[in-house]
Amino acid sequence: MSNPAVPRHILLATDLSSRSDRALDRAVLTARQWQARLIALTVVENEPIDAATSVLARATGHIGGAHLRKARAERRLRADVLGETDLPLMPMVEQGPVTETVLTVANAEDCGLIVTGVARNEALSRVVLGSTVDALVRRSTVPLLVVRNRARVPYRHVIVASDFSESSRHTLQRTATDLFPDADITLFHAFGNPYPAIGGVDQTKIRADGLAQAEREAEAFIQACELPESTRARLRTWLEHGDPGMLLNAHGQEHPDDLVVLGTRQRGGVLGLLLGSVAQRLLELAENDVLVVPNGA
Repeated sequence: MSNPAVPRHILLATDLSSRSDRALDRAVLTARQWQARLIALTVVENEPIDAATSVLARATGHIGGAHLRKARAERRLRADVLGETDLPLMPMVEQGPVTETVLTVANAEDCGLIVTGVARNEALSRVVLGSTVDALVRRSTVPLLVVRNRARVPYRHVIVASDFSESSRHTLQRTATDLFPDADITLFHAFGNPYPAIGGVDQTKIRADGLAQAEREAEAFIQACELPESTRARLRTWLEHGDPGMLLNAHGQEHPDDLVVLGTRQRGGVLGLLLGSVAQRLLELAENDVLVVPNGA
């Protein structure tokens, strides 16, 4: 039986490159798991055409290079996704600015999750999935799944990064109760020194005091969360001293199939959703797939 709390429509944003194959596989796997409809979207930007495309345009009688790019993208997209005949799937090719188009389609199709891949240091024409992912993270009002690894099985272990704020409480509740009710959940919090080093007090004691404080805060945080008893029973905590980005990076190298979840906080007006410097660093350094959950999504 399907879970009524999970998204019924999922949007895959793909640039049709080989690196997007992992995002496609994860989107298909998740759509099957959630019994959701999958929309596979690629966006053709308005760009000057190259010499080869210009020659092809003249040979085929099409003056507009964008028309050819859109037709070619649609053929490639259909070849990629139409083999998945056991789930409701709709390929879609749109033209325009990437970020605006992805968000517009997600809203129009009532998508509760956007799935995309990542790339760094690529030319702009190759980046739905580099700089544009930053824009999607900040502006999306629905959860955004950034895929790095191969999709072998549904996520079985989910790590929710928390600063014990109200926003991260929402993230834990949404993740554990609605999106992944059957997965093992770990609440992750990286703490620093609770007070400046004082002469005669060694680092071991300082870190022990920091851990004790983090344990008290974590217990209070969990008690304040609205979680089913079944979720509380399988919830674990990971409290560790150090840089959160480096800790998650090291964890991901050993456990690449885990999912890391981050929350954003809402700020009114044109400022939209803010990720925060710590969460931004986690997103950049994580070796795992990362789900970004806007506060209120």
